[in-house]
Amino acid sequence: MIKKFTIQVALRIIILLLFCVLFSFFILKTLWFSTIGIGLLITLQVLFLIKYVNNTNYSLVKFLEALKNEDYSVYFSPSKKGDSFAKVYDDFNHIIKLFKQNKIEKEAQYIYFKYILEHVNLGIISIKKEELFSTQSNSEMLFLNKAACTILQQPHHKYWHRLANNVPWLVHEIKKISDGGKILVDVGDEIERKQLSLEVIELQLLNAPYLIITFQDIRSEIEQKEIEAWHNVIRILAHEMLNSFTPVSSLAATIKSLTEDKKGKLLDHNQLETEDINDINVAAKTIKKRSDGLLVFVKDYRKISNVPIPQLKKINVIQFLKSIQTLMNPVIEEANVDLKLLPIPPNASIKADSKLIEQVFINLINNSIHALKETTSPMIHISCIVESNNTTILLKDNGSGIEEKILNKIFIPFYTTKKNGSGIGLSLSKNILKKHGGNLMVSSELGSYTTFSLLFKN
Repeated sequence: MIKKFTIQVALRIIILLLFCVLFSFFILKTLWFSTIGIGLLITLQVLFLIKYVNNTNYSLVKFLEALKNEDYSVYFSPSKKGDSFAKVYDDFNHIIKLFKQNKIEKEAQYIYFKYILEHVNLGIISIKKEELFSTQSNSEMLFLNKAACTILQQPHHKYWHRLANNVPWLVHEIKKISDGGKILVDVGDEIERKQLSLEVIELQLLNAPYLIITFQDIRSEIEQKEIEAWHNVIRILAHEMLNSFTPVSSLAATIKSLTEDKKGKLLDHNQLETEDINDINVAAKTIKKRSDGLLVFVKDYRKISNVPIPQLKKINVIQFLKSIQTLMNPVIEEANVDLKLLPIPPNASIKADSKLIEQVFINLINNSIHALKETTSPMIHISCIVESNNTTILLKDNGSGIEEKILNKIFIPFYTTKKNGSGIGLSLSKNILKKHGGNLMVSSELGSYTTFSLLFKN
């Protein structure tokens, strides 16, 4: 194509040069009529050359303007046979067609994703970050979906400052985590309250910071989880109390029958036989024993519900774990278990209440010892992982493991698979970690291992 264009221009220039030579020759020969004719031909040839080049420039400008203005209706008619720009026009038309198709696809994707975001139950707002701290602005929000309007009980505002003026509490909460983060926000009045899970994500778009704000009312889900948790606790409480009260009631009925005649009249002590007195004594001892057991149960329940507020201090992980190892050494040696501290980063530290976390480790190590009773070469390994936001201490044993069906029940208060277990150790430990703003998690494979992970926020 370029070669054809070059040939066309070269031919026109050569012809122009020949005419110029003839023009000079006729001037020298003083052939004025011929000179005028050649002059006119030279002028026409120059005009034709300018027109030829201008047509090329015009087509190129028309093509670029079409792309710049996204005008995809422009069409370049096929040139006449032999025109060197026929291929160029075909390419122009093909490129415009591709741009048009790409725009249609992008518009379809935009509509598709917008439809999805409009119909999710998650409130979504997107604004420029500078708008969050501006008092006067008419900048439009990039996005505001129906769920956001419903949760906030607001009409579909076009400008951020109008929405911000109607829900100032939202602006206040967003500013707390304007650099990114997630918090729970309790809003509403006595008639209707909502607990929002609010998250802010910052991203760079066209060299400018933008915020994606998402929120969802999770109150109903939390309430459902609370109900399920209470059902589990009540089920275990009822089971424990029935186990205590059933024999107590039976023994009380026995004592009653031994101290009354057939008509229900109280017998005199002289009427009681020695065997009856012994039976009453045994029944009374049993009642006392069960009552004491019930008192212990209630005290354990109070332990779970009354975990003190942790007094947080910076603790060096290595030193802390060595003190735990020393503390538990007598029990470990008696059980013939190998308790080993794996290599731990020297700078590893946590913010915690050492007394409370010490109690957690005592509970976990005792649990591991129980799980290792029938294991050959029993061992407990403690390690630590330090990340930018979290520090995790892992306690792993090679014991019998935990069945998958009960793995999600072990943190329920009073749930236990041990014959003489109270069922409060793990639930108390998890509650302590929650009070620290962290978490206690478990993973296990039956017959292979169990790992407890103590997560602390940095």
